Amino acid sequence: MSNWKKVFSSSQLAVASMVSGILMEKQIQTNVLNKIDSSYVFLGEVEVYVSAADYENALLIVKEFQV
Repeated sequence: MSNWKKVFSSSQLAVASMVSGILMEKQIQTNVLNKIDSSYVFLGEVEVYVSAADYENALLIVKEFQV
């Protein structure tokens, strides 16, 4: 994943999935990495990654989502 940059993270899988879906609607490919512990679901985060080429555009979209 050296060509991918983290653009968003959340402790809630649903929120990270929504961000990923919004980015994909804008034709930005995403990878979602679930780091939530399977035994202790309150530990860890879900991270959304985009390619380095799409990073700046994805950040603008994510900022709009978080408002």
